[in-house]
Amino acid sequence: MKKAIIIILILAVSCFLIWFFFFKNKKDNRITLYGNIEIRQTDLSFRVSGRLNKLYKEEGDYVKEGELLAEIEDDIYKTALNKAKGNVKEKYALKNKNEAIFNYNFPLCSDFTISKEECSNITQNLEIAKGEYKVSVSELEKAIIDLDDTKMYAPYDGVILSRIREKGTILSSGETVYSISMIQPVWVRAFIEEPGLGKIKLGQKALIYTDSRPKNPYNAHIGFISPVAEFTPKTVETTSLRADLVYRLRIIVDNVDPYLRQGMPVTIKILEDEI
Repeated sequence: MKKAIIIILILAVSCFLIWFFFFKNKKDNRITLYGNIEIRQTDLSFRVSGRLNKLYKEEGDYVKEGELLAEIEDDIYKTALNKAKGNVKEKYALKNKNEAIFNYNFPLCSDFTISKEECSNITQNLEIAKGEYKVSVSELEKAIIDLDDTKMYAPYDGVILSRIREKGTILSSGETVYSISMIQPVWVRAFIEEPGLGKIKLGQKALIYTDSRPKNPYNAHIGFISPVAEFTPKTVETTSLRADLVYRLRIIVDNVDPYLRQGMPVTIKILEDEI
């Protein structure tokens, strides 16, 4: 009985020593960094001016690429398009008329039946008519583009961040109506001190932890390591004293979900063993 107890005690002590020396005292080989979620976003505006007529989306709405978001009143642009079409017809007829005159009189120019001055005028009139026709076609193309630009479409799959203008607003061209963010890619902007550069590489795996879901880390990988040093931004925290110069990293999140938000602070764990 005593031998059994002694054997059990020895085994227990041995297990404890193994755990203590090989697990408890094992050096944490993970690099810990801190950063913020970055998501690309775009300010959307019309290329033409006018009165804002319809808005189809609210803040927080998900949109698909090519989906109609807003419209401005298009009556002026429809009128301009009809005018441009009529102008093209007029200039086309004038060009044809001058081509017919030129074709009829050109043989008479070669044998001097008509004067050089008259031949020069006929040729010049044809060139002017051709030029005016080309200009009218360009104006028609612009009128078509302007009319199409009275509608705003989503440039990519994303989320409406801000609805900045409302119906009835008189807009100048380029004035922001919506701000929209991409659904993907999402990455973390972080900074690493120079001694840590030898422990990381492009494509290296990482885990992203958020304060809101600390037990559900996101898989990620290093997508960019800046070749140029820069001063540490005041908003960045490090585990040691702030260094004068650091290198910027972009750590791309692989399994994006709706819980990641622009500017969210996160903790990054990078395994040195991945090198």
